[in-house]
Amino acid sequence: MKYSIKVWIFTILASPLFLFLILGVFIHSTKFSEILEAWPMIGFMMIYGLVLSIPAMLVFWLIEEKLVDNSNNNKAKLILSAYSFISVWLTFYIFDKGFAEPGFQQIFWVVIYSLTIVLGVWIFKRTAEPEKNGHKS
Repeated sequence: MKYSIKVWIFTILASPLFLFLILGVFIHSTKFSEILEAWPMIGFMMIYGLVLSIPAMLVFWLIEEKLVDNSNNNKAKLILSAYSFISVWLTFYIFDKGFAEPGFQQIFWVVIYSLTIVLGVWIFKRTAEPEKNGHKS
């Protein structure tokens, strides 16, 4: 469970930051001080992302639990990466069916969130939790 929570929290916190930095600095040539003034919006995005991602992350946790005894860690991470990438697109689609219509920036949001969660899958270490009395803790 710790692995799933680490990936989830990383995605919730890092995605809005990456999005604002990439869109702001590199695409719109926004000054860094202007991005810092956007903290209320970034905070809102983090809370919104937390709430909207609960169902997808519960499924992520269930998949991860099924793969916990998998001795091939890379195979497990590939499965989790594929699920994560798809779940982000699906979540955006469910909550905003027209997310791809406005153009590049809306799709860019989904790409940033997708890549961030996949990055989280790979940067955190997956370990089997020790069993206590026949049950995982």
